[in-house]
Amino acid sequence: MKLNKPDKLFFFTGAAGWIPEAIGYAREKDIPCYVFAVTRHLNETYGDCTFREELEKKGILYYHCDDINTSEEFRSLVTPNSIGIGLGEAYTFTTETLELIGRRIFDFMTIRMPRYRGGAHFTWQILQQNRIGAWYIQLVNEAMIPGTYDQAEIIKTHEYIIPQWARTPADYFSVADAEGLKLFKNFTDEMVSGKDFQLTWLQENFSLYLPRLYTLRHGLINWNWTGDEIERFICAFDDPYQGASTFCNGKRVSLKKVQLEKGEGSFHPFMNGLIYRIFNKKVFVAVASGTLIIENISDETGTSCIDSLHTGDRLYTPQSMIDDAMLFNAEFDSKGIKNHA
Repeated sequence: MKLNKPDKLFFFTGAAGWIPEAIGYAREKDIPCYVFAVTRHLNETYGDCTFREELEKKGILYYHCDDINTSEEFRSLVTPNSIGIGLGEAYTFTTETLELIGRRIFDFMTIRMPRYRGGAHFTWQILQQNRIGAWYIQLVNEAMIPGTYDQAEIIKTHEYIIPQWARTPADYFSVADAEGLKLFKNFTDEMVSGKDFQLTWLQENFSLYLPRLYTLRHGLINWNWTGDEIERFICAFDDPYQGASTFCNGKRVSLKKVQLEKGEGSFHPFMNGLIYRIFNKKVFVAVASGTLIIENISDETGTSCIDSLHTGDRLYTPQSMIDDAMLFNAEFDSKGIKNHA
């Protein structure tokens, strides 16, 4: 598939960390850029502001569009030599829309295809202790449904190792953003030079699909797990998410910044979740294979509640809520979660 320097680049995107830098690089190549995003992505937190505010701050032209297939702005801007870049987008493109842009929309997938399809990629990777990072550039077709289904030719791949210091989704995003920007720059240079790309198909016999997650319903801690499993679970729902949650004294609390310590020995399962020490603003909790040291415990408003905790208190999660988390299937649309009661 031969590509040439586009006269316009369209970014169909979520609140991706490297979008402003990518657009800056394209502008250096004299390529005009336009961003199209849905409501929930424009309103997502982006550093100390929203994604919308960041785009405005950087002077990046964007369009608030919940259905790209009915967008008059897109129709008026697209040209026969335009190229689209998908990055966490919420759009499913119709045949007509794909034909308008000459079927040149390329989805940047931050997973090692066909592994970890679906959603919440980094949460699932942390749960699985998987440290193989990757970006795959995939040719978009009309059968692709974000977070549900994708199967098309691959135009370019870039794999890397996620370092040991990365423990939370925010850490994984940070590493992935740097690697994704490298790939985008390389891809842009190749387009400008008129490279003829070789398309390949994925090996579907290695595929793995894992569904989207909604932290408030799925991120509930089961204190019957081992300490390693609990530590990994809490890390998997850490920043930029609200944090894994449980209950203490009848109130829901969220946990972040945890570390498993095995130096004090293991505890009987009946002791799981018991707070046995509070020292230097750190909470020590008994778990089956050691001690969980927690630095951040907050209430439902996000306010730290460590000062209100006492030794002898117990962290627990009702079994009915754990069962609900196992059965809940999160559905999202352009505005956010659809089916959370």
